[in-house]
Amino acid sequence: MALAIPAAFFATVVTLWAWGPSRLAVQSLLLYGQLLAPLPGFAADILGPEPQVETVLVPLANGGQVEADIYHPPAEGERRGALLVVIGAAPEARKHPQAVRLAKAVARMGYVVMILMPPHLNGDVLHPGDKEAVVASFLYLSSLPYVEPQQVGIVGFSIGQGIAFAAATDPRIRNQVHSLVSFGGYYEVRELIASVTTGTFWEEGKLEPWKVAPRAQQVLRRSLLYYVPDAGEREELAIALETGRPPPVDMSSTGRLVYRVLASKDFWEVRSLLDEVPSYLAAVLDSLSPRLYLGQIRAPVFIAADRQDPFIPYTQSRTLRKHLGGLGHRTTYAEISIFRHVTPALQVNPVSLLRDVMRLWAHTYGFFENLR
Repeated sequence: MALAIPAAFFATVVTLWAWGPSRLAVQSLLLYGQLLAPLPGFAADILGPEPQVETVLVPLANGGQVEADIYHPPAEGERRGALLVVIGAAPEARKHPQAVRLAKAVARMGYVVMILMPPHLNGDVLHPGDKEAVVASFLYLSSLPYVEPQQVGIVGFSIGQGIAFAAATDPRIRNQVHSLVSFGGYYEVRELIASVTTGTFWEEGKLEPWKVAPRAQQVLRRSLLYYVPDAGEREELAIALETGRPPPVDMSSTGRLVYRVLASKDFWEVRSLLDEVPSYLAAVLDSLSPRLYLGQIRAPVFIAADRQDPFIPYTQSRTLRKHLGGLGHRTTYAEISIFRHVTPALQVNPVSLLRDVMRLWAHTYGFFENLR
């Protein structure tokens, strides 16, 4: 009898671990912890074997190439679900220890992970041309002999989510994208620009103050200046904005408008100015707004937002969910406070920590269960 109870317990654990859904539930629960710190070797080995990692060059239609990292289980002969991760304006993120640990953990779970840093975002510029890099990378990933081509999802982090959504509706891959994730993403780029510039966001019929990260303002400034046609004028504008001096009197109409957008602290003035931009810039802003693509999405969408996000207001994710729901689209939503934008942040309140960990776990489990 003394041995019967431990034996029964061990048998139950083995049975549950052998059952796919329960094993996936445990693996999903451990992902957040691995962002904070690496698991001990024996614990990591329980989840799966050490994955293989390789860096590849994905050919682009314009003759160029984009570099990406692929993490995959070592076993051959079996096709697996995969996810393409599109990073925002954080060039160091692809090799960051947290990103590497997370990618390896997901590969240990039996999935293939490709991490992509779009070329323009790598230079802190929001550019619709990055969509081609995402589409090409998706097609490359889907063609690998160990990937099941009908089980490939796209995960868009931060500002990279806009490019991810644009790519997911491209006719070349639209019907092949298995699932789509927005983590710390946005809905409409004009409203995002107004929020980042003025430190306010619109919620429930009123403007709310918002402590925006200087890095978000830096990326926004560089992106908008990029679309001022004259290089000399771009430099003069950058100096004027940095020093607080007025722009030169002979500035072009586009230059003056961009300066006013970046210098203003009035949310509604910025929104109005962005409606007056030249047609070429209006087309760019439209193409960078996920709002434009919602009706063309075919895959289920998973949305996660940080309530304390200093880079993108969480209300952008709420609006994204609202409009997807209005279209009758299958959407899963989680609003949490255990991240700061897309970086883990420990909660002081243990009740809130547990609540948000469970929300994130349910969200993560649902995504991976869908990708199986």
